[in-house]
Amino acid sequence: MELKIDRAALVRELHLVQGIVERKTTMPILANVLLEAKKKKLITTATDLEVGVTSSVEADVTKEGRVTVHARGLYDIVKELPEETIHLTVNDKNWIHIQCGRSDFKIVGLAADEFPALPQKGDGAAASLPITMMLEMIEKTAFAMSNDETRYNLNGIMFEHEKGKKIRMVATDGHRLSIAERPCDANMNTFPASVIIPRKGVMELKRLIEGKEGSFELFVDAKHAILHQGKVTLTIRLIDGQFPPYKQVIPKESRREVGVNRETIVQALRRVGAMSSERTRGVRFAFSPKNLEISSNNPDFGEAHEELSANYRGESFAIGFNARYVLDALSVLEDEEAKLKLGDDTAPCVVTSEFDKGFTHIIMPMRI
Repeated sequence: MELKIDRAALVRELHLVQGIVERKTTMPILANVLLEAKKKKLITTATDLEVGVTSSVEADVTKEGRVTVHARGLYDIVKELPEETIHLTVNDKNWIHIQCGRSDFKIVGLAADEFPALPQKGDGAAASLPITMMLEMIEKTAFAMSNDETRYNLNGIMFEHEKGKKIRMVATDGHRLSIAERPCDANMNTFPASVIIPRKGVMELKRLIEGKEGSFELFVDAKHAILHQGKVTLTIRLIDGQFPPYKQVIPKESRREVGVNRETIVQALRRVGAMSSERTRGVRFAFSPKNLEISSNNPDFGEAHEELSANYRGESFAIGFNARYVLDALSVLEDEEAKLKLGDDTAPCVVTSEFDKGFTHIIMPMRI
């Protein structure tokens, strides 16, 4: 294998795989990136068996071939090379020789035959989805994904569609639930009705399309989601599990509705929440006509109270919430006024948006 390639182009390709390769693994090959020289391009591939990415870049290929090399090590070398053309050759024993200007490196590689193959798109058409829409939906749901590895079916976002009508993303950690819904006329007739995309897949999808314009192609089957954007293909192994019946959690009606300036309540929560318990982050919301008092009490630290003007005319009542959960929900609102729909002190709070009718967020209360 022998080729010449622009140093900046190779840096971009190697940067793309850094979030995917496994650094601590019992399979050394998963810490490597696969380099394939074909015709006039260099193809790079990385995978951790859950998420995989393949990309290609123009190169002056003298001799075709394949090899794998430690992804982080190669990236660290290439990004420090001078801004010149890189001459890369591989011998029969998988040693990689890199020359750039006056720099010269020899790196140990592994045979490409040991590298796991990525799944390929199956039968059925891919759907074309707008990048801006998908980024908005991820932003409004991803923060609610669970970190509890024992609840693996919650460690991602549930993606579902109603054929020819709308798509929906849902995430929950058992304490809160976030839903983003958008109308969509993409052809998803061959897709499963719903799938669970794992956390790492969601984050890599977001990283790939951030800053881009237009749309990307998505194909989904029972086991994988495959995304094409430009010269990059992202492959995600879906979570094999059942997402909980989330619609049962959404209150059918709310006895109370409170409106409060979003920026005002965010700043108050940050101040009062700083005094709350580090473990529970619990704060107390006390509502009375035209008033909201937020308070916290930490026996080891102290207490805090803050009063806000609120658009509320009902009877006085109090309820407790995790301050961070409320802040996370408010941070994705684009409304000037936050709308909180409440029942009694044991019922969940529903956060809705006048600006985005497809957004619904549920926060379970806690005892304070």
